[in-house]
Amino acid sequence: MVATASSLVLSFILSALWFILVRGTLRFEPAVESLGLLAGIAGLVAERRANAAEQRDRALTAVRNELNVNNEILDALTRSADSVPRREIYRRLYSSAVDAALSSVVLLPKRDELLSAKLHEWRNTVETFNHQLAVAEILAFTGESEHVLMELHEALHSNDGPIKGIRDQLDAVMASLT
Repeated sequence: MVATASSLVLSFILSALWFILVRGTLRFEPAVESLGLLAGIAGLVAERRANAAEQRDRALTAVRNELNVNNEILDALTRSADSVPRREIYRRLYSSAVDAALSSVVLLPKRDELLSAKLHEWRNTVETFNHQLAVAEILAFTGESEHVLMELHEALHSNDGPIKGIRDQLDAVMASLT
């Protein structure tokens, strides 16, 4: 960046000197070259901005797709609330697209500050919920009692259980992506 800026300044100084010292039609040659340089630099800046916007759009599309899959998983968990408690392996919520978006530089510092905070919170919620599911599975498969299985099922699907809060948070994150 310093080399580019220095080269531009030097180029403009030499062009100004040429314009002052040279007579005739050759006098305008540096002006034409300078305009060409400016057009090239403007094109590079525009291309980089377009590329950054495209990367951001791709990352947010991946996040939306992942959140839609998580929505389906939560729907399936909600539908299973009325089923008879049984020992099962639960589908986990995904967070890889969110992780990728947060670890890359596609989210803009000022523009996406609120979105970034919501995605961080969502990722932490997903990790916690997935760990809770793992503990519930361990308890369900190692416990001999059907009473424990019933308590786990009720804790997962109750009105104050984790699914309702996660669903509300998912809806808030999806709304902030629009």
